[in-house]
Amino acid sequence: MEVLKYTLVGSGTAIPSAERGPAAHHFTCGGLSLLCDLGSGTLRRMDGLGLSCYDLDAVAVSHRHQDHVADLLPLLFALRNTPGHRRVRPLTLIGYSGLEADLARLAGIYGDWVREPGFPLEVREADATPVEMNRGDSWLEIVAKPVVHTHEAVGFRVSMADGGRESVVAYTGDTEECDGAIDLARDADLLVAECSVADEDRVAGHLTPRGVGRIAAAAAVRRVVVTHFYPSALELGWSEVERRIRESYAREPVDLGVDGLEIEL
Repeated sequence: MEVLKYTLVGSGTAIPSAERGPAAHHFTCGGLSLLCDLGSGTLRRMDGLGLSCYDLDAVAVSHRHQDHVADLLPLLFALRNTPGHRRVRPLTLIGYSGLEADLARLAGIYGDWVREPGFPLEVREADATPVEMNRGDSWLEIVAKPVVHTHEAVGFRVSMADGGRESVVAYTGDTEECDGAIDLARDADLLVAECSVADEDRVAGHLTPRGVGRIAAAAAVRRVVVTHFYPSALELGWSEVERRIRESYAREPVDLGVDGLEIEL
């Protein structure tokens, strides 16, 4: 297994698709396992990719929209109730301001197991990051930074090190073009950027191919993966999406995100 690896679990949106699940991004750092966002169907798609939800050390949630958070309760339920799996080690939830209160409201509906699932559950909101984790020679740090989407939305900057290798990954979550997204991505080895709509259909709170290119260039990132596609972006075709990104970001690798894409960092 690669020491540092990124796996794109879900490259789609709220629109149902057999080919693209809602947002979900997995990182392996030696013995540490991190999932950023978990839209509906994430647990099933992880299983199909050989990624175990039982091995997760941390889950980071960027904002409240269901295509980013819908599988959070199914995850906690599975960790609590799967026969033959008794979790004892902690799980850390990292996310937007208000995540703790949202969990308390969900516990009022579904039961105390949401906050007391039978193993230690630590919740760290954006203003309590960075969160540092280590296991043996593996080290990981997650910082949540505000972006422009919903009022609570954040992106995540993930620094990882293991076996003498280091990497920094920026994940935008959902955002429009903004200084916060550039700050999030500054000098990152990999930028995982939403690329929701064609430039002609630009909407508030989301990126277009040209917007991704401008952010990547301003932040001087070393590689870009674009994801979170609505139909208007996909209808452009990959060559046109790449051409528009490269109007600003000319030299470094650009990958069209698909479910199951793996990148060794």
